Amino acid sequence: MKKSVSCLLIVIFAMTCVVVNEQQAAAEADYLNMSWDDIIAAAKEEGSLTFYAWWGEQFWKMAGEQFEQKYGIKTKIVIADGSATMDKILSEKNKEVGTIDAILIGGARVKVGMDAGVFYGPIQGIIPDADKLDPKLSKVQEGVETKGYLVPIYRNQTGLLYNPDRVSNPPQTWEDLVAWIKANPKQFSFCDPTKGGSGQAFVQMAINYLAGGLDKYYGDTELDPEKVKNWESVWNWMNEMEDLMTITGSNNESLTRLNEGEVSLAVAWDDDTFIALKKGTMMKQAKLYIPQMGLPGGGDSAGVIKNAKNKAAALLFIAYLIEPETQIQMNEILGSYLARTDVTGKEAFLTEEERQKYGVEWIPAAYKNHFNNEFVKNVLMK
Repeated sequence: MKKSVSCLLIVIFAMTCVVVNEQQAAAEADYLNMSWDDIIAAAKEEGSLTFYAWWGEQFWKMAGEQFEQKYGIKTKIVIADGSATMDKILSEKNKEVGTIDAILIGGARVKVGMDAGVFYGPIQGIIPDADKLDPKLSKVQEGVETKGYLVPIYRNQTGLLYNPDRVSNPPQTWEDLVAWIKANPKQFSFCDPTKGGSGQAFVQMAINYLAGGLDKYYGDTELDPEKVKNWESVWNWMNEMEDLMTITGSNNESLTRLNEGEVSLAVAWDDDTFIALKKGTMMKQAKLYIPQMGLPGGGDSAGVIKNAKNKAAALLFIAYLIEPETQIQMNEILGSYLARTDVTGKEAFLTEEERQKYGVEWIPAAYKNHFNNEFVKNVLMK
């Protein structure tokens, strides 16, 4: 009996050592200084991968299956709420090995993740063809400097969507837009910024032209109260113009109202417009453009979690996501535009030149959150 117990203890100890050794190997391997061929070999040795995203299930599942077929690496795609995923990562932050290898990340979660130091890297320098990705999104996402820890996967851009049968000369400057709104009451729409990013885009544009530009906000990791004192001029303008504009409840409601003829000009996302056209819920003649005054755009990226068990496989999957063929598939399925600037998607409402010339970066998340709250307080509740 004692001999049996001793043998059992030896087996348990050996198994524990194997698990610990695997965890230490995952933690200690220096993938940042490996050759790409060695990373591929390590990824195949790891043999599995868990990737989280919050939308676009059809594309991510397909990409996971194709990646698995190409490399023989079992790929688990989890579609879950983005905030819940970040909460899970933060709860596992102090564990030697977490349960998530890589994630798609966007919105306010970029700042949360960067501030918490949950990402492995910087990885942009080792991912093949990362130098062909959009240069703006490669450096700053949602107003946050990502310092090479995140790799752009796709871009999206806000613009002005219009019915050319009713708008013959769409506005290009802020002055043009204000004059157009006054001449065409209730024909311009944007959504409540707390309900959609297209509304946030319009509020940011108003801040740009009514409160002294955007440069002073970039680089801030926290809100500077001194820099938002003059935003009162923005809310005053909104209140003066409110009866001449149409404020909708979502990005999609703005599209619906334009399609049904209730409005003629709306702030909209390029990917939302693509999906609406594909579904037949948007008139075929609708046009989208970025005005010369500029509108914000950005996109979403992917990152490897610092305590991921399968870092090499995560790096390889991210590299797969920016391969030309995968980028084109993503564009065709999701409507989001390619993160690469050297490949043209089949669904391109906006030219690369237009995106680079007139697309502007979002101001940091702290300011976006503040103007969302202030819009509700000073415009919607008045």
